[in-house]
Amino acid sequence: MIYVVGHKAPDTDAIVSAIVFAEFLKLKGIEAQAIKLGELNMETKFVLEKFNVYTPETLNTLNAGEKIALVDHNESAQSIDNLEALNIEYIVDHHKFNLKTEKPLNIRAEKIGSTASILYKMFVENNFEISKLNASLLISAIISDTLFFRSPTTTEQDKTIVSKLNEIAQIENLENYSLDLFNAKSDLSELSVDQIIKLDMKKFEISGKKIAVGVMETTNPDFALNLKSEIIERMNEIKSEENFDGLIFCIVDILKEQNTTFAPSEFEANICTELFNADQIDNVTFDLGSLISRKKQIIPKLETLN
Repeated sequence: MIYVVGHKAPDTDAIVSAIVFAEFLKLKGIEAQAIKLGELNMETKFVLEKFNVYTPETLNTLNAGEKIALVDHNESAQSIDNLEALNIEYIVDHHKFNLKTEKPLNIRAEKIGSTASILYKMFVENNFEISKLNASLLISAIISDTLFFRSPTTTEQDKTIVSKLNEIAQIENLENYSLDLFNAKSDLSELSVDQIIKLDMKKFEISGKKIAVGVMETTNPDFALNLKSEIIERMNEIKSEENFDGLIFCIVDILKEQNTTFAPSEFEANICTELFNADQIDNVTFDLGSLISRKKQIIPKLETLN
């Protein structure tokens, strides 16, 4: 058995990629099961409910020696808690690599907008049929990760792949469907402030410092902006609880392609002004303009931190 897992604080690409890659392995005659490392966000719930797809089981650890496949991530800080005790068999990812392994493994990594795009190519290369269900799931993941081609991580391949997949999925209006996804993602009314911050928060080791970056992609940025004081208070508590040197929270307006970032202390404020050349709105709020991609725009700049 190979357990297939996306990153912690899973998004649509992580969940869909785990489900679809498990199906890919089964087509190759390999027993596989998709699992997840946290609760689904509202967008991913919408997708799975719309297409009547099972929700993978949440497992934060596995028995030592179990086989695992990582999708949509490769950094141990973002992965299952006891990764070092497991046997990594596969990685399928579209992020930078920062993982040391003890033995060779199968890696498929590309500079492309989503892991789902890579999986489409793997199905085609192996002459595996893509079902209408899997086509619909893969389209959903690509739209989500590329913000329907608004993100700078988007490639022409992603656009072509969505077009090819929709010949199978037959989603009537992709523009309208993307808005359905983003509106579902933006519905955070039932979440606590802690859940909002951690919903899409990733941890990084940069220049010897532990830095976390939370992202809220939304069509309703005012929801978070109106909770600023509560979010800042909780961000400071999270920094203390998890021993972070820094934590920033980016509110990305999907439709306007604009990033407003909360910086709870002087350390993060200096990052915003010095690394991102951001305009300061008030003592904790910064306008990062069109820097909307954590992977391509935020993290590369953070990695220049001394």
